[in-house]
Amino acid sequence: MTPLKAAASLGAQIALTRPLNCAIAALSVAIGAVTSGVSAAGWPVAAAALSAVFITAAGNAYNDVVDLEIDRVNRPGRPLPSGRLQPRSARRLSVFLAVVGLALAWSLGPFTGVIAAVVVVGLATYSEALKTRPAWGNLMVSALAAAAFPFGAAAVGAWGRSWIPAAFAFLFHLGREIVKDVEDIAGDRAMGAHTLAIDLGARRAAGLAAVVYLLLVAATVVPWSHGLYGWGYLVPVAILDLLVVAVMARLLRTPEPEGHELSRTLTGGMALGLLAIVLGELQ
Repeated sequence: MTPLKAAASLGAQIALTRPLNCAIAALSVAIGAVTSGVSAAGWPVAAAALSAVFITAAGNAYNDVVDLEIDRVNRPGRPLPSGRLQPRSARRLSVFLAVVGLALAWSLGPFTGVIAAVVVVGLATYSEALKTRPAWGNLMVSALAAAAFPFGAAAVGAWGRSWIPAAFAFLFHLGREIVKDVEDIAGDRAMGAHTLAIDLGARRAAGLAAVVYLLLVAATVVPWSHGLYGWGYLVPVAILDLLVVAVMARLLRTPEPEGHELSRTLTGGMALGLLAIVLGELQ
């Protein structure tokens, strides 16, 4: 393999793992450690964050292998449908990443190891069985995303207030998964897949996503109103809430949007939510 081809292959493998999602997972774990209320520094936090990166990358890679035919319609530019990477290579990469992630988690102790193992099994179950089952797949993805915060807290030995960002993450990802279902409705329908958007229709699914996000907006006020977090938390979370409302208004106006602009906007909005938690904990 020439250096140019090797670089192209490496680039495709990195793209397959969705680096932004991996970075968000690592940051979520670190923030979970911060919410524990104990000293959150050193090897335990670093190992837990790296474990989350590898496991998230493994799940993303394996999901793309399973979704290859659907992505030929919905996301033809992804590494597998575009031909930049072969499914066999992607499958091997996902196994390698999962093993490394699990090893790091178990190095911190049996509790974090078990959590990581449950997440890996959950990711595989989602891709193989739950992805085609309306609601169940969305709930699984949301629960796995939320697990990053208690995982980070467990790495330093205390739960603390990790339940706060975990609850927010569950609702945020649940709404985002429904939005993605709406955006992917054309490709999913062509492949005979069953999603909430297909079963309910794009308009009703968009309405359901809006309800979930309204619950999230209401929930984000609770830590401030109960004195758990101060103004440092409220300002960025208020901006996030406005962003979510704007995205939902756009989705309700155009229930079958082209491209994935809305879900990408929501992904970027995660940074505001994470910033809000950090500022809340620092006050």
